[in-house]
Amino acid sequence: MHAVPEKTGAALHARLLAAAKAAGITIVTEARATRLFVGGSDNIAAVEIARPDGACEVIDCKALVLDCSGFGGNAELVARNIPEIADGLYYGHAGNTGDALLWGEALGARLEHLSGYQGHGSLAHPHGILISWALMMRGGVQVNIFGERFSDESGGYSEQAVHVLAQPDGIAWDIYDRAIHEFALAFPDYAEADKAGAIRTAPDVAGFAAATGLPERRLAATLATIEACQKGQAVDRFGRDFTGGAPLAPPYQAVKVTGALFHTQGGLMIDDQGRALRCDGAAIANLFAAGGAACGVSGPPVSGYLSGNGLLTAIAFGSVAGTAAATDTLN
Repeated sequence: MHAVPEKTGAALHARLLAAAKAAGITIVTEARATRLFVGGSDNIAAVEIARPDGACEVIDCKALVLDCSGFGGNAELVARNIPEIADGLYYGHAGNTGDALLWGEALGARLEHLSGYQGHGSLAHPHGILISWALMMRGGVQVNIFGERFSDESGGYSEQAVHVLAQPDGIAWDIYDRAIHEFALAFPDYAEADKAGAIRTAPDVAGFAAATGLPERRLAATLATIEACQKGQAVDRFGRDFTGGAPLAPPYQAVKVTGALFHTQGGLMIDDQGRALRCDGAAIANLFAAGGAACGVSGPPVSGYLSGNGLLTAIAFGSVAGTAAATDTLN
């Protein structure tokens, strides 16, 4: 993945703010856009913003870029468009309430792939800290509260959210060993989870069962089956290929997790300049969309999401829409 050295969202955000400042771009904070005004030519003429004290202002505009993320913070819209993840935790900003979606709908804009989203099947519970899926890619597995695996963990972490939420209590346990634990400590989120006490450790299966509350006999059987698959003596019933990987060896590590919604991927359909399109295919001349406000590239199913698709629409679509909007404004 392309990332800033710190591998955190806060660090990326700081770089973007610094770039905006260097470019002389004014950023107004504590001002929420609440309404769009349409002019006589059906173009966007102005935006109303609300201040924390209740005061409202109307700002004229020649072009408007909607880059206000998706609708993950709107429980009603999530239940309507993505019912399979409606019971999952939302691990995004509460302000992502689908404003662009609702405004676009009112303007007759074309909305696509509203069922698309990024989920994650490994959010530490109840700590609410992301546990990198790299644990699974390095040989870790997930079991439910009965100590049994329930899916092929080598699939995408996004669709795994649905599999985890389908388990009793919507809970799973990531199981791995000391070598994977040491590797994962390089990820800031995982290191934070470790410091918060989310990671359990035990020297053997009996201690592991005691530390997690998982049934020892079933847990032992699960680990034995995985080892047999790694040795080529058995075939995984979920289709995962364990051959070539190192067997999980004590001391064992585990973390209790649940499935979560990170951000939605559907939204306003745009053209190659980032202009929002109407249902008839015509563009709303001075309305642009990017980021979670625009329809992304993941398609309608959760399995279409690939790592980086959210940043792709934010950075790439933002650049395209911003350039086109600026060009229109200056002409």
